[in-house]
Amino acid sequence: MVVVAAAVGAFVVGLDVSGASPARTDAQPGSGASTAQIAADSLWRTAPADDILPAKLDREGSEAYYRLAINPDEGCAQLPATFRGALGKAGCAHVLEATYLDSTESVVVTLGVVVVGGTAPERSALFQNWTADSYARQYPMMPAAFPVASSQASSFHDAQRIAWKSAISEDGDYLTFAVAGFADGRQGPTAAAFDLGNESELQSDSPPVQAADDLSAYLLTSITALEPTPNGSTS
Repeated sequence: MVVVAAAVGAFVVGLDVSGASPARTDAQPGSGASTAQIAADSLWRTAPADDILPAKLDREGSEAYYRLAINPDEGCAQLPATFRGALGKAGCAHVLEATYLDSTESVVVTLGVVVVGGTAPERSALFQNWTADSYARQYPMMPAAFPVASSQASSFHDAQRIAWKSAISEDGDYLTFAVAGFADGRQGPTAAAFDLGNESELQSDSPPVQAADDLSAYLLTSITALEPTPNGSTS
């Protein structure tokens, strides 16, 4: 399990003050929700990527991932049409993403959060219908790579993608995803090979495959950890 990075602290502080969850979106004026709850929901929906995507991610042992740059494009159109279609009626509100490099400078990862739109029932239906393992084997679903100029990720384009994985919150309020490849610019599998999973880079012990799986789960866990427990404290 990945350790939650302290770099999300700015966001944590805002939540500790309000005691509210970052993942709830139904609190609106006139709904009976407290002012603090409404403010916390607004914070989650409008918080900048710098507060959500930490500067450093710590995995097991000494492995770490360092953020190279944040994608300034937060539009949903950057997601593949098949990905957006899988969101169903809930749809996409906006996307936050950044590209990271591991401490060995061998793996690059574009890590993102899809803030989901729609109503609570529509988001609940999305949670029930989202099949991360199945989608991870569908090449057209894979989000684009975000290359970073003048860095080891400058050659990380779509053709260099090796693997991707996603995760979804239990209330369907947000999705996380990770798209990974090698930092040396080597080509990823073709669409046909990817769907079959028959190249060595796609095996479970391949570093990009492990990174995609671990970091998508990491980000989901780090956000979920900020939600309050029944006694009102954050977990």
